Amino acid sequence: MTALSDIQKALNLVRSIEKSSNADVRLDALALVTATASEIAKDLRHQKAPKAKVKQQVPQLPIPKPKQTAVQQPPQTAPTAPKPFTEPERAERE
Repeated sequence: MTALSDIQKALNLVRSIEKSSNADVRLDALALVTATASEIAKDLRHQKAPKAKVKQQVPQLPIPKPKQTAVQQPPQTAPTAPKPFTEPERAERE
């Protein structure tokens, strides 16, 4: 565990320098430590830096125009005079 103890010593040294510095140096030290931790995490996950996605142009397909078709009307019959109402014939019982 010598590597881990070396890292701990280096972090303690950074911490002691950081405490006696002004706010700008403290923020820069924090940014360096954060960036280092992020790089280590990426290496452990075997990830590459994300690339910007390139949007591919989809070719425009021609839109077919609808054909004009003649709508056939059912033949119209001339109106006829209404038939008078008659009752149905009844069969006579004997």
